[in-house]
Amino acid sequence: MHKNILFRVLCLGVLVGSISGAGCASAGKTEPDQSSSAPETAPANAQPSQASPSQDETTAQKNTHFAKKNTEATAEYHFSLAQAYVAEGNPDRAIEEYKLTLIFDPSSSLVYARLAAEYIKKGMLSAAMEACKEALQRDPKFIDARLMLAGLYSTTHETDAALTEYERVLKLNPTHEEAMVYKAQVLIENNRANEAIQQLRNYLKHPVESPIAWYYLGRAEQRVDHFKEAIQAFHKALETRPGFAQAGLALGYLYEEKKMNAQAIATYKDIYAHSQDSSAANRIATIYLKEEKYQEALPFLESISLSDPDDMNSRVKLGLVQMELKHYDKAIATFKEILQKSPESDRIHFYLGSLYEEIKQPDNAIAEMKQVKAESKLYSQAALHAAHLLKLSGSMADAETFIKEAIAKSPKNPEFYLFQANLREEAKSFDEAIQVLEKAVVIFPEDEKLKYYLGSLYDHQGDTDKSLAQMEAILVL
Repeated sequence: MHKNILFRVLCLGVLVGSISGAGCASAGKTEPDQSSSAPETAPANAQPSQASPSQDETTAQKNTHFAKKNTEATAEYHFSLAQAYVAEGNPDRAIEEYKLTLIFDPSSSLVYARLAAEYIKKGMLSAAMEACKEALQRDPKFIDARLMLAGLYSTTHETDAALTEYERVLKLNPTHEEAMVYKAQVLIENNRANEAIQQLRNYLKHPVESPIAWYYLGRAEQRVDHFKEAIQAFHKALETRPGFAQAGLALGYLYEEKKMNAQAIATYKDIYAHSQDSSAANRIATIYLKEEKYQEALPFLESISLSDPDDMNSRVKLGLVQMELKHYDKAIATFKEILQKSPESDRIHFYLGSLYEEIKQPDNAIAEMKQVKAESKLYSQAALHAAHLLKLSGSMADAETFIKEAIAKSPKNPEFYLFQANLREEAKSFDEAIQVLEKAVVIFPEDEKLKYYLGSLYDHQGDTDKSLAQMEAILVL
């Protein structure tokens, strides 16, 4: 890149004398060189001739003209180089060149504005403000610089200053859309929605077609709970610009807030038909899922998955819907794709394990359940599923070993002790089952399931007193 810049500098050096004034404000037309050839050397004994006043004046004019032309060319050279650095995404060098431009052209409001833009890229907001002010001192009617300054004031929460600058733009141009919209946005964000409403309605009386102004009017009306007026404003924005996603989404959200799901879906579908907007598809799918209309949600979830492969939440929803609709192969493929990007996801391992369990592939189900980490909220369910599947497969010893390991990893889970006691009971080792539960009720003295199970085993072993003691303890709880 530096070699390219050096080459550009050399080329600009050659061409600088012929650069036009399109970019830098100071540049004028390049005039032909009027300098004459060097005079012959005078003889040593010759007396210097006395120049006339008119000749001195002509020489001074030539020198002044040459200096001015050279200064303009140098300013244009640095300005062009700054523009090249801007194009290459190098704000540091662009700032240097704009500053050099201002040495040779200190009256250029344009250069100050361009300098401010580069300061903003660097996060140097104070410097950007000063550059904007310098631009406006030189040209008070420079709207772009004033908008930039207003935006900087808004960013730094100098609300009144920002509103003042937007108002100055609107005095210069009462139909300036950006100024009106940004001013309304500042008012809405500062809980002055009623002011925004009044000013937007006054603005919209002008012969303008501004869907964004109607959109912000809708937002302002919504902020003060003017439901009917907000609906009308959002509809007007959509009439002015069919498929306007921001307005359509805002209208849809408003319908959802009022539990008008049919109108919300119709609005989102209209937006989706115009622009294939993924946010609209997401809202449609979400409403259908809440209503348990899985088949209707499916095509929109598939669309989101294709348009935004990194949207993991939508992909998870897609896999669960495919699972619910018994599209098992597709669900497995969806969950495996997610695991390629998020191999440590306990939730996806659990879902995939549950899916394998559903389609009677216990070995795959166990393998996925074992991937769920002990610190996960899903660990208890995953471990119990795996242990149960090991038990069903006839591997009682493996199930026993696994549940012991689970207790060691998560000893504060009463379900594990219940399962371990059940394994001991099914093996006819009633005393061992009782020992497991006696240990568990000490750890979990208020767990009714443990006490009930322990009481039933005491009863099975003929120990009526202990059995009744556990039942009485349950009644106390």
